[in-house]
Amino acid sequence: MFNQTKIKQLAKLLDIEDIQKVEMAIKRQAKYLKVSSTFLLKSYVVITDIKKQIEDEEIKIDKYISKNLIINKYKNEIVELYKNQFGYLKIANSIYLNHNCKVSKSSIEHFIKSNNITRD
Repeated sequence: MFNQTKIKQLAKLLDIEDIQKVEMAIKRQAKYLKVSSTFLLKSYVVITDIKKQIEDEEIKIDKYISKNLIINKYKNEIVELYKNQFGYLKIANSIYLNHNCKVSKSSIEHFIKSNNITRD
């Protein structure tokens, strides 16, 4: 009834080795939620894809290097703000307002340019 690769992905996500148990669980949940079981399976597959994308983004962020301790501590926030179209000065002000840490805009600019961070 189901695509076996999708069932295997879901079984891996839930850490269940028996595929038949996964199929039965989906059928029970679909019956309880009053939706089709294929719809429920597709939603689980979408969740696994989103989880993979988030993990890939976190791996990319961990690669960023800086000698500045403050920038190193808040590098996730700096990258996120930069990708949300914030300028260097606004990022510096945001870090000062949220964390009470002063960092210069030139330090942020150097961090972003040296790590080749681009806005999507």
